[in-house]
Amino acid sequence: MNDHVVLSLHRYKRLRLVSHCVSSAAFTNKVLIGLSELCRFSEASFSARYRFIELFDSAQYEEAAFVAARSPRGVLRNLDTMEMFKGVTGPPGSLPPLFLFLQALLVTLPDGDELPAALSLQLVHSSLQQGATQLITHAVNNNKLTFSEGLGDILTEHAQKNPGVADLCLALATTVYMACRLDRKTALSLCRRGFIHSAAEFMNHCQDLSAGLCVCVCVLSLLQLLTTPQQGQAAILSVGVACYTLWILNLSCVSVSLCVSVPSGVLEEVILQDSSSSVDVWTVVASLCSELNRADLSRAIRSVLLDQSGTRILSPDPEGARLMDHVFL
Repeated sequence: MNDHVVLSLHRYKRLRLVSHCVSSAAFTNKVLIGLSELCRFSEASFSARYRFIELFDSAQYEEAAFVAARSPRGVLRNLDTMEMFKGVTGPPGSLPPLFLFLQALLVTLPDGDELPAALSLQLVHSSLQQGATQLITHAVNNNKLTFSEGLGDILTEHAQKNPGVADLCLALATTVYMACRLDRKTALSLCRRGFIHSAAEFMNHCQDLSAGLCVCVCVLSLLQLLTTPQQGQAAILSVGVACYTLWILNLSCVSVSLCVSVPSGVLEEVILQDSSSSVDVWTVVASLCSELNRADLSRAIRSVLLDQSGTRILSPDPEGARLMDHVFL
């Protein structure tokens, strides 16, 4: 082997040795930096937890909420912390601690991030209870929430119970349903807002909506309008009569869909104040629900009838007592 080759090999070994040393030093440096960052995070996390408990135990819920919302790497932005706020009440006249926590989570949320699904549902529910529709509007329009069918349903149910904010809630629900590709519910929301032409155009571009389903959506929308009280006046058509008539016309699916559209919280009131329908009519409706795989709805209807069996119901309409003249067997 000549001197030139020996010199080249010698240089190659030296270069490898230097490279190894540099790599080892870099690796060691990265490890040290990582450990340093971990220590700083642990210290900051402990400090945030300690401060949070201190404020929470002294009932300073708003301050505690922001400490949790700004905790390092979001260690306190979770369901466990939410349950803590849910389990306490603030001073009379103050905002509920749960709402304060959820509001803090939203306003401190980094751009481009979304609240997890469970926290999104709680935020919307709590905000509606407080009448904070502007907060929900901001969250929906800026994509701060995780959209889901359940979230849209909460907004729709609130719209049916609160006419004053019905259009806003339905508009927000439409946005949610559309983002979740729930075409049927999107079309229904548009119809409920009176945007029939928009609903028709939307359905025209939906490949998953059959002609029959489009007709059902329109019929259901009209029936919901006819069975909803308007400006303090009684509904034009009772839910029981509408469902029973649809059954006679072999439109059982629409009949059950109409029942499904009634918010669970007001179903009992709808049944008991239905002055146009007997227990027999509602029994048929319950059977239809069971046949069409809505056993939960069937049980809910039968439960109302059983609870009131043999009694009378006070109703603003004198005819409202007719329903309770029957004994459910």
